[in-house]
This record gives sequence, structure tokens and C-alpha cells, in this order.
Amino acid sequence: MTPQLLSTEINWIQFPGFEGLYYNVLEVNDAAGSVELLMKFEPGVRCIPHRHIGPVKTLVLEGEHLIYKVDNADQPVHRRVAGTFTTHDGNESHIEAGGDQGAVILLSMTSVDGDIWETFNEDLEVDRTSSTADFQRGLRKQAKTS
Repeated sequence: MTPQLLSTEINWIQFPGFEGLYYNVLEVNDAAGSVELLMKFEPGVRCIPHRHIGPVKTLVLEGEHLIYKVDNADQPVHRRVAGTFTTHDGNESHIEAGGDQGAVILLSMTSVDGDIWETFNEDLEVDRTSSTADFQRGLRKQAKTS
């Protein structure tokens, strides 16, 4: 018998403008300035170049999670398979993607002054900063769809 994947039971919300990239906000703790987030990447789908502002813990739950440099996205610099746990202290820029079978990851992110991440445009200039308030809106949005 094939085990059922965790990701089939999640209320996935598509990131606006990114087909094959989904999220589920688990918790936003304003007092701690933290966000717990599940992300799902369909096979080969990449997210926009971005910078995590504060500390992040990542656990790969399913598939293969690929990390690319923002200024050289030809070859992944990291390949993380299910069960891989990583941490960093923040100020890390990259592009994330799903491997051949996609990926589901758990992100535990801590804000700096309420900010979680910055996204970059084609010129690798910051075009948007996402805060804990943005993730609170995401949490409300997904509650309406469940």
C-alpha cells in the first residue's frame, strides 16, 4: 500500500501570479514576530528571487528542495531531500524550487522589525517587503477557502 502524502490534506493557496507555487500559513505570532509557513512547489517550479531578512529554519517534508543563487540560477547550490533540516541567521538571498517531483517545505521564519522577506525584480532590486501583517492576511484568506 502506498502511503498518502501529507500534502494532499493541506488547504493550499496559490501564490498570486505563480502557477505551481502554493502556501499554507500555519501561524503568525505577532508577539514573537514569527511566521510558520508551508510551501509547496510543483516539479521544476521556482519562486521569485528573494531575501529572508531574519532567521529561518527549514524542514523538507516531501520531494527535493533546490536553492539557487539570485545572480546565477543555472545550477542549484543546494539540493535538500525530504528530512533535511537547515537553519540560517537571516540576510540570505536565493531562489527556491522544487525538484523533479516537487517539494513541500516547512519554514519557521523570524521577522526583523516586523519584516519577513524582500522580493527582487528582474534587476535584482527590492520591489516588495513582506511583513507579518501580510502573512496575517494570508491566514485570513485561507480560512475563507477551507
